[in-house]
Amino acid sequence: MKIRANNLLSALAMTLDLAQKASEIKVIEDFSRVKYEYKKLSNHSMQCTYIAMELCNELNISSKIRNRVYIGSMLHDIGINSANNYYTDGSTFISDHCKSGAKILSTFPKFNDLSDIVMYHHENFNGTGPFKLLGDLIPIESQIIRLSDIIDTTYYESTSPALKDNLINWVSKNQKIFSSKIIEAFLSLSKKDVFWFNLDNISNYDFIFKKFTPEFNFDITLNEFLDISYIFSEIVDMHSSFTGKHSRDIGDLSFSIANHLHYDFEKCIKMKISGLLHDIGKLAIPKSILNKNGQLTPEEFYLIKSHAYYTNLILERIEDIEDICDWASNHHEKLNGTGYPKRLSKNSLSKEARLLAVCDIYQALSEDRPYKKGLNDDKAFKILYDSANQNLICKDSVDILKLSL
Repeated sequence: MKIRANNLLSALAMTLDLAQKASEIKVIEDFSRVKYEYKKLSNHSMQCTYIAMELCNELNISSKIRNRVYIGSMLHDIGINSANNYYTDGSTFISDHCKSGAKILSTFPKFNDLSDIVMYHHENFNGTGPFKLLGDLIPIESQIIRLSDIIDTTYYESTSPALKDNLINWVSKNQKIFSSKIIEAFLSLSKKDVFWFNLDNISNYDFIFKKFTPEFNFDITLNEFLDISYIFSEIVDMHSSFTGKHSRDIGDLSFSIANHLHYDFEKCIKMKISGLLHDIGKLAIPKSILNKNGQLTPEEFYLIKSHAYYTNLILERIEDIEDICDWASNHHEKLNGTGYPKRLSKNSLSKEARLLAVCDIYQALSEDRPYKKGLNDDKAFKILYDSANQNLICKDSVDILKLSL
């Protein structure tokens, strides 16, 4: 099985953008005085990448570096969700999310040689950035992303000529932050109305963005996707103080069940991936709600329920994994049609989705949380069989889980 690199990058970028929209981070970068308030940004990864690609065109960048800029732009903020949501010190946040992002990307298959691009995407040309790199010691890819990031963060989506002019003037006067050639490229680009029109519309019309998307000459194998799934499962579980290693444990349970059922090895790996990624949509939920130590309001519970919807939205974007998407995103559906988010009934739920739902409930009952001690198997399976008798979950799946442990 092969997964197209462009589809995967698009899904990962969407995941990061959803996480940023849920972020409560609000800081001002010390040197540039740029205000980073991520929840106000929309499709930041895509728009930053679009700007970076246009800058590459102006700079006549080689296709090899252009591809590195594209991947680096799409994933430049991968470290944000590993950082504390409640930073007040801008310099600490900037350096921490750069270091976290570089560390995460260094473990990626295919993309691990790009970690320095993410590490240094907040460096200033005069050496006043978080890691004090000076001038062209800063990778050119990082320099391009630096400007692109600031433009999108500052610009939002506005048709105000005054805002554009202020931004253009600000960039032109900041040779301490950007090199002269990067500034010249932007000033040339900024004269083209089509650049601003595209920036205003790119999040609404995918075909605009696709014009600037490189065609990569490689795919992602299933085993490489498994490695990436492990990385994102850890990011998901770090997002909530309550979940520990919940996603990894669901992945192990799913794999164990698949083995017990004598599925072929590829399907066993797919089941593991579905377990690892079943809660990836939780990245779209603010930490303050996920970590609330008390009863949720109806509005907060509604937001919590949306995580299964976002899991589907993210995985559906990959296109090459329809089965994994089905199994992972339907883990809160019920046989009697009372689940969420689609209210599917038993005739619409695959065997694998039913199994994953049972694994999810069992693991939640069995694991320790800050507010409770995990149940032993006798108590956990009593609750599972009670739920099965109420036509909520599949009794056969409960039996299979019990036999596979």
